Amino acid sequence: MMKKIFKILFAVISIVFVGVLMLYLFTNKFERKLNVLDCEGVYYKGLFEKPKPGYLDFSENNAKVDVANCLCEKYIKNKDTAYKKEIIKLYDNIGLKWEKYEKPNINADTICKYRGQIFIQAFDL
Repeated sequence: MMKKIFKILFAVISIVFVGVLMLYLFTNKFERKLNVLDCEGVYYKGLFEKPKPGYLDFSENNAKVDVANCLCEKYIKNKDTAYKKEIIKLYDNIGLKWEKYEKPNINADTICKYRGQIFIQAFDL
């Protein structure tokens, strides 16, 4: 008789625990980090989160913009080629392409000089 009560109690506790865990996973946003060299961007996103209809999710791109600005600041100080490569990668990935900055061979110096116009954070309206 006692074994049966413990089995039922264990099953009920397990179901409640799994339900609370699922609720936590589906409703909370978790911190995610983007690390490039020694620069870091942070954004928050749920595990199974999709943007609401009619909206775009800019959080990851905004974290990349933070990383790009950090890389530019460090590149301006010491002109390290590792920073230069990562800046060019981010420019190709998320940078706004302005005709006046587009030259046959865009360089990291130009990108960093105009980073406020090239790397722009976006927000949902």
